[in-house]
Amino acid sequence: MYIRRRHAQRVDRMLKFENSKIDLSSKGISPLIATVLLIAFTVAVAAIISVWLTTFTSTSTQTVSSRAETELYCMYGGISLSDLKYCNGYLSGTVENTRLVDLGNITLQIFYTNASSKTIRLNKSAGGFMALEPREKDTFNVSGIDSNYDKIHLYTNCSTVYYDASSGDVTTC
Repeated sequence: MYIRRRHAQRVDRMLKFENSKIDLSSKGISPLIATVLLIAFTVAVAAIISVWLTTFTSTSTQTVSSRAETELYCMYGGISLSDLKYCNGYLSGTVENTRLVDLGNITLQIFYTNASSKTIRLNKSAGGFMALEPREKDTFNVSGIDSNYDKIHLYTNCSTVYYDASSGDVTTC
């Protein structure tokens, strides 16, 4: 009796399922349409990646070219410090462009024995920020320098053109 009732319940469920509005004869999209959609999606993704890669490559090439051009230009640069004197908080000296290219943004960085530093952008003796043409010299005189300086670093707009002097290179009054 129990088995018959279970069987009857199963049959009822199957009949309800068959009478429902779900059409079991439909199969989904055809394989041809699925293939076309897959190819279209792949082509779209490839196009997006292609545009990004072209832009990335172009930008990278321009950046590398610009930096290489600057490095090649600066390869012919040189700078030196001479006649360094320290007296009562003033540091003076002569800066010379020793090579073949114009140098700008000439800056003095002073390192102290207590590990602090001071950065001073130099001015021309005639006025304005210091920039030197090839073989040109100019003097500077900066104030506010403590006597416990250890190293003097002179640098320019060319990262490879700099000059270092120690406290032993400076005469005092």
